[in-house]
Amino acid sequence: MTACKVKWSESREVWYTRPYLGRTPAGKPIQPYREFPTAKTEEEAQELANIWAANLTADGRVRSALLADLLDDYTAMRLRKGASPNSIRSYRLFTGYVRRYLPTANARDMHALDFIRFEDRLLMPKEEKGQGLCQNSVRNVHDFIRGAYKFFVKAGICEFNPMYDVDKPVLETHEAQALNIGDFRKLDEHLKPLLKPEVLDKRTWRKACNAFSAWLALRTGMRVSEVCALRPGEVFRGAAKYIHVGGTVIEEAGKKPWRRDVTKGRKCRNIAVTDRDIETIDAFLALRAQFLGHLPANAPIVTKGGGYMRPRSVSRAFTAFAGKVEMPEGFTFHDLRHTHATWLLTHGVDLKTVSERLGHADEATTLRIYAHVLPGRDAYAASIFEQAAMQATASIEEVLQ
Repeated sequence: MTACKVKWSESREVWYTRPYLGRTPAGKPIQPYREFPTAKTEEEAQELANIWAANLTADGRVRSALLADLLDDYTAMRLRKGASPNSIRSYRLFTGYVRRYLPTANARDMHALDFIRFEDRLLMPKEEKGQGLCQNSVRNVHDFIRGAYKFFVKAGICEFNPMYDVDKPVLETHEAQALNIGDFRKLDEHLKPLLKPEVLDKRTWRKACNAFSAWLALRTGMRVSEVCALRPGEVFRGAAKYIHVGGTVIEEAGKKPWRRDVTKGRKCRNIAVTDRDIETIDAFLALRAQFLGHLPANAPIVTKGGGYMRPRSVSRAFTAFAGKVEMPEGFTFHDLRHTHATWLLTHGVDLKTVSERLGHADEATTLRIYAHVLPGRDAYAASIFEQAAMQATASIEEVLQ
């Protein structure tokens, strides 16, 4: 990488760099100049300058670079800036699609039509030599490449962002699946015995952990990664009883699962619980102490031996359990969260409160997912139409009355 240090121009009020690349055959110094007007800090300007300098040729011109290689650089930059390992895993997967279907693509030569064809290839079935992705997955790839090109333009690698002229794939919306009263009772009846095993061993303790995880998600709307990250000290039993959700468990290949002290929505939250909820949590902690003995204060509540459980393992265990107890087809751990939200909304809890309990970024997210279950909206429409129909068919005498 060409070494270059950004400087601040007092006259132009902008960060800039002018690296020295040697001299031409005629003895003239090669010092290409580049400004970074969008950079708000020296650190941001230096990041852009390093990417720009890394793509300079010996004569000071920006060289053409393979798109897949630049996407690797962009992903590494996002990792340094704190992107979650789960997001980084997705970015690397998306870059793999580019490397497979656009192996020689030059980032500076790409146009909107190239990416329209690329996204169409991702949607094509595998038997037709496509990737067979769903519309929502292609939308994620689209947003990733669009964001990367925005950075490439800022860094001076590309002159324009071709993704601005590519229509975003339309997201497919699916109604959140929630339990009805009968299925709720059935699930509750099967979970309770698992929380009070007659014989406590490795097998029954593992089942108790999975059952408690499901119970907690159903009662609070927490995500599975948040349930796995919860510590005893984050359960408060004072006048105000609540659970503080301040972390999530991350899974990375080849590593033990670990806790990241930030949630998916990037904001901590407190979820109110009842006295009966606290009793169930305390009973589970007592069971944990009976089986595992004393654990450090920062050990998670749900644990097989003191460390963090893998959210995927907990989810898969629940899917298998749901099938055995005849829950609705396709019912997953995440649907416990949907059930919590749906029951709150259908029983009159306001949208803002539900959004805060779920830890959504804003109420618009909650509304988009659960608009179909909000009470009263369709009933009001039906009553208005009935009134209009009655007026249209009423006799003159009835109208005058």
